[in-house]
Amino acid sequence: MPTQLLIDGHSLLFRAYHALPPLTNKSGVPTGAIHGFVSMLFRVVEQESPDRLVVVFDAPQATFRHEQYSAYKAQREETPEDFRCQLPYLRDLLGLLGIPVLSIGGFEADDTLGTLARTGETRGYSSLIVTGDRDLLQLVGPQVMVLLTSRTGISDLDRMDRDAVKAKMGVWPEQVPDLKGLMGDSSDNIPGVTGIGQKSALALLEQYQTIENLLANMDSLSNPRWQKAMRGQEQAARRYRDLATLVTEVPLRWPEAEEPFGWKRSPALWDLLNELELTAVKRRLGMEESPGKGGDPVEEEKPWWPTVSLVAEEHFDWLSGPFLGVYRAGTDLWFFNSESNTALKRPLDKALPEGVRLAGWGVKDFYKSGFPPFVHDIKLQAYLLNSEARDYSLEGIVRARHLFMPPLDSGEAAACVAVLAMHQQNELEEKRLVPLYQDVELPLAGVLARMEAVGVLVDRDRLESLGRELTQSIGELEAEIYGLAGERFNVNSPQQLGEILFGRLGLPAAKRTKTGYSTDAETLEGLRPLHPIVDQILHYRQVVKLHGTYVEGLLPLIQDDGRIHTTLHQTVAATGRLSSSDPNLQNIPVREKLGRRIRGVFVPSPGRVFLTADYSQIELRMLAHLAGDANLIQAFEDGEDIHRRTASEIFNIPWQEVDSTWRSRAKAVNFGIIYGISDFGLARDTGVGRAEARDYIDRYYQRYPALKRYFEGVVEEARRQGFVTTILGRRRPLVDINAHNRMRRQYSERMAMNTVIQGSAADLIKVAMLRIDEAMSHGQLQSQMILQVHDELIWDALPNEVEGLARLAEIHMTEAMPLSVPLVVEFKQGDNWEAVTPWALGGPHA
Repeated sequence: MPTQLLIDGHSLLFRAYHALPPLTNKSGVPTGAIHGFVSMLFRVVEQESPDRLVVVFDAPQATFRHEQYSAYKAQREETPEDFRCQLPYLRDLLGLLGIPVLSIGGFEADDTLGTLARTGETRGYSSLIVTGDRDLLQLVGPQVMVLLTSRTGISDLDRMDRDAVKAKMGVWPEQVPDLKGLMGDSSDNIPGVTGIGQKSALALLEQYQTIENLLANMDSLSNPRWQKAMRGQEQAARRYRDLATLVTEVPLRWPEAEEPFGWKRSPALWDLLNELELTAVKRRLGMEESPGKGGDPVEEEKPWWPTVSLVAEEHFDWLSGPFLGVYRAGTDLWFFNSESNTALKRPLDKALPEGVRLAGWGVKDFYKSGFPPFVHDIKLQAYLLNSEARDYSLEGIVRARHLFMPPLDSGEAAACVAVLAMHQQNELEEKRLVPLYQDVELPLAGVLARMEAVGVLVDRDRLESLGRELTQSIGELEAEIYGLAGERFNVNSPQQLGEILFGRLGLPAAKRTKTGYSTDAETLEGLRPLHPIVDQILHYRQVVKLHGTYVEGLLPLIQDDGRIHTTLHQTVAATGRLSSSDPNLQNIPVREKLGRRIRGVFVPSPGRVFLTADYSQIELRMLAHLAGDANLIQAFEDGEDIHRRTASEIFNIPWQEVDSTWRSRAKAVNFGIIYGISDFGLARDTGVGRAEARDYIDRYYQRYPALKRYFEGVVEEARRQGFVTTILGRRRPLVDINAHNRMRRQYSERMAMNTVIQGSAADLIKVAMLRIDEAMSHGQLQSQMILQVHDELIWDALPNEVEGLARLAEIHMTEAMPLSVPLVVEFKQGDNWEAVTPWALGGPHA
C-alpha cells in the first residue's frame, strides 16, 4: 500500500521555533524555525520514503469552532512576529521543493489532515501524520499512524499506533474526543466537566466507552461524586466532546503531487536558499551549484571535521599534534590527533603519557578518572558563548551550529571535539570571554571534581529514624484532616481536595484549572484563616515532600563509602551560579524547623567538624559597587544593619523604633530591588496593598537614586546589544528584551537586572574558591572543601586546622575582587550541618 506523509505545518514549525536559537540571515530575516522544520522534514522523508507528501497549515481566519464556542483557544498569546514572518518564506520554499501546501478557511489544519487521511484510505493509501498535537491521535487506525513530536523539541518522534495511543492517553483513539469532553483541554481552552478530572474521566471511559453510553447509565454510576458532577452538565460534556472531534469531510480538492515523491530543484529554489542562507539545505539537496545557470560553480563546502583515518595504536604518535581531541564512549575513549589526522580507541583506565595537550567534552568527569589538566572543554566553551542554550551535549553543540553529527562511538566524535574547541576558542576571543574561561571556569572544573569525589558523609541511622518519624506524622495529619473534613478522601488528589474545600466545606473558590478548582499553595495560603483544615493540609504537604524528597530520595544515593556524591554543574544556571543534582544539596530546607532536621543527617568525617563560610549580603554589596551609590556604599562601610537603615529611611521611622516587622519589610524591598520586583510582587511578599508597595519602591529609589539610574542603564544596554554582562564579562542573552509581548519583555528586563548582580556574585565566589583551593594545596592542609551553596562554602575540617583555614578563607573571600564596599564573611562550625553555629576567629574549634 503506498504511503502519504502528512505534515502538520504550524505544529512542526512552532516546535522548531522553540527548539532552535533565533537565527537570522545577513539581512536580519529570522530563519531559525525554517532551519529546524526543513531539517526535520529531510529526516522523516529519509526514514519513511513516502510515495507522496503534503504539508497543511492553519488558515489565518477563525474557524467554525470559534463560532460554536467563543472562548475556544482564547487563552493563547499572540503569535510572535519573528515566528509569523517565517511562514511566507517556508511556504515558498515548500512549493519550490515540489510539496503541495494546503490551508482551508473556516477549518483547522487538524480537520484538513483528518480529511486527507480518511480520503487516502478510500484511495488506497496509508497515512503517516507528523505532528505535536495529540488531538490528531483520534485518527489512528489500521491505515493511519501518527509520528508524535515531543513537547519541547523536534528531534524525537514517537510512532503511535492504536496500542501506543492507549498506553500514552489511557484511551483508544476513537475515545480521545470523549476524554477531552470530560476532563477538558487547557491547550484549547476547553474546560471540561467541573469535578471530573483526568483520573475520573479515564475510569468512566474504561467502564462506559463513550459519553453517550455514560449519560445513558447515569443512575448506575458507582461513585456518587461522579453522579453529582455529571448531573446538569450533560450538554456541556457533549459540547466539549464535539469541539474536540475532528471534521474529516472538509471540502477540499485532492492535492496533486508527483509520485513517487522526490525533491525538486530549480534556479528559483537555489536563489531562495541563498537569500535565506540555508547552506545545509543546499548541501543536502546537492545544490552547491545552481541548476540551470552558467558561470563558476559554487565552491563545495569541505567536511566540518577532518577526515579521520584509523591506525593501530602502536603507530600513534601521541605528541605529534598541537593537542588531542578526546571523547568518552561508554568505557572506551576515542582520541584524535589534530595534526596527523589520526584517531584511536583505548580503554578508559589506560594511563596517558605526560605532556599531552587535551581538548574534551565535560572535562570534570575526566578529572575524576585521573586525567591530567585539559586545555579546552567544549562544553564550558559552548555554555559561556550562550548561557541560555537548552543542550550542551556534544549533539546539542553540533546541532546549534547546524552541522552534521558524527557517530558518538567513533574517532569522528573525538575529531569533532578538536575542531569545535578551536572554533569556539576563536569566538571566546571575539567576545572577550577568554579570561573568564581560562582563569575561572576551566580550572574550577578540577576543584569541583575533587569536591564531588570527596562527597558528604550521611548518618544513615539518623536519616532512617527521621523517615519513620515523618511517616508517623503523615498518618496523624491524615487522621486530623479526615476529622475536619468529615470523611476520608485522597489528600494528594487536587480534584478530591477541591471537592472537600469548595463543595463540602463551602470555602470560597479562586482559580480554576482544566480539571476543577485550584488547590495550589498560593490558593491555600489565602484560605488559611478561614478553616483549620487548610493549615493541616499545608503542613501535610510539607511533611510528605520532606519524606519523599529527602528521606526516600536520599537513601538510595548513599554509596558504599557512606557518602552522597552530588554532581555540581557549571552549565545549568544562565546567571553563572553553580547548581547541584542527584541530589540537589543546594536546596536542603533551612527556614522551617522540620526542614532543618534534614540537614542534621549530613555529618563530617570521624574526628572532623563542619566549617562554613558565608558572604554577608553579597548581592546587595555587589549592587552597591556596580551602581556606585554613595549612600549604600557608606552604609556598608559604616557596618550598619542595612535592612534597619533602609526601614528607617524609606518608612520615615526613627532608627531606634524600627521593629522586626518594619525591618522584614525593608529586607523584602532590598532584595526585591535586586530581582526587579514589581509592586504586585512586593505587595505579595510584604502583605501590604499594591499602592503602598509602589510607594515603598518609589521611596527606595528616592533614597538611592544611583540605583535607579544604574538599572535603567542595564536595561537600555540590554535592549541595544541583546545581552547583559557580569563583572567578569560573563554574557547572558536576552532574546525577549525587545519583544512586542509586554509580559515577555518585562520578564527579560527583570532577568537583565538580576543577572548582572547574581552573576557577578557567582563570579566572585568562584574566584574565591580557586584561590582558597590553591592556598590549601600550598599549605598542605588536609581539610577538604566539600560543597558550595551559592554564597556559602563548606569544609570537612580537621579541628586543628579550623583556625588557619578560616583565616585563609577570610582573606581570599574578601579579597577575591577589588570592590568599593567591604566584603564580610560569617563563619559557623558544628558536628552536623543542622548544628553549625556562629563562630569567630580565635573561638573554640570544637
